[in-house]
Amino acid sequence: MGSFLSVVTLSFMGAFLSVASHGIPDRTPLIHFSPKPAVFSVKKSKDSDETEQVSLRALVESRCQSLFTQFHPIWWLFNGHVQTIYCVLGNFSNRDEMWYNRGLDFAPIDDTMLKDDVPIIVDPTSHTYELSCIPWDLEQNNIGLLSTFVGKHVYSKGMGGNLQNLLRRHEKALQSEPGHRVARAMPPALALRNPTLEKFDDTFTRVAGGSAPTFPFETAHDYYRWGSSHHVVKDIRVPFLAINAADDPVVRHVPMDGGGNGLVVMELTTGGGHLGWFQAGDGAVDRWTTKPVLEWLKLTAEDIVYNKHSKRPLTIDEEGWLREEGSPLLGCKETEGGGLFDGNGGEDGMLQGL
Repeated sequence: MGSFLSVVTLSFMGAFLSVASHGIPDRTPLIHFSPKPAVFSVKKSKDSDETEQVSLRALVESRCQSLFTQFHPIWWLFNGHVQTIYCVLGNFSNRDEMWYNRGLDFAPIDDTMLKDDVPIIVDPTSHTYELSCIPWDLEQNNIGLLSTFVGKHVYSKGMGGNLQNLLRRHEKALQSEPGHRVARAMPPALALRNPTLEKFDDTFTRVAGGSAPTFPFETAHDYYRWGSSHHVVKDIRVPFLAINAADDPVVRHVPMDGGGNGLVVMELTTGGGHLGWFQAGDGAVDRWTTKPVLEWLKLTAEDIVYNKHSKRPLTIDEEGWLREEGSPLLGCKETEGGGLFDGNGGEDGMLQGL
């Protein structure tokens, strides 16, 4: 609680000094498109079979207009730290109610009372979240976290504690093969006291975070360099939108050039914190990102006409995995033990939003 009050006090002081020095800030978001954006076939109208060729930039500018609107935080969540802390401590179960059917996850489970334009989430990984974080450059963002008191003792230790609690929850299963390197890495990881993210990763993740021959790594930094996603943005093969906040205290390094990829749209809002973007809604707090994301999903799922012949054929292997030809390491299948899954509450001992 002491750390929380300190952050809130510093946030109020920072906000006051900022406004006093600079007046009302310009909240216009920065949006980056490739100089050569991809071109798609799109329907001329909702009920028409006629199509036209339009660049991704023109499509976003005409059909995702809320991406270009300013984000205005609700008055009491006025900077990135407070937005992030509210994301961690807030209760959103009544606002963003979500239940899943486990197997392949479908949400919501009962669509009989929904309007035709309500999106259905299908999650083949069985791990669906409203917002997810792409940490981009893991090494540089980790260095940034450890360079400040709040970054190290609030955010980094919060994430390290989350991972340690996750190990404790699955300790029995992870230690079922005593000679395995995962089992051997468990005792020192569980013995850590209030570890930072880097300390946990250096003790456990670099050793047991994946399969051989890639793992183990010599250090956490070697693992960070290997696992960073900013250097593969250029290889994205589908329309991709990333919304980032300039005052995100956790993810400070963002590849705003989009890797020169014509399929990528990168946005940087002036505020929002880490997975926050809380604004004043209709009698309650809601998220600015909701409308832009729904517009993007409609554009990419309904308006763009994809060339069916460009898709690689799907096959089902001898173990029942549905795979795309040429991608032997990716696949999905329906599993036993499905059923109703409550996605409304947090997990015990875990800090949400980090």
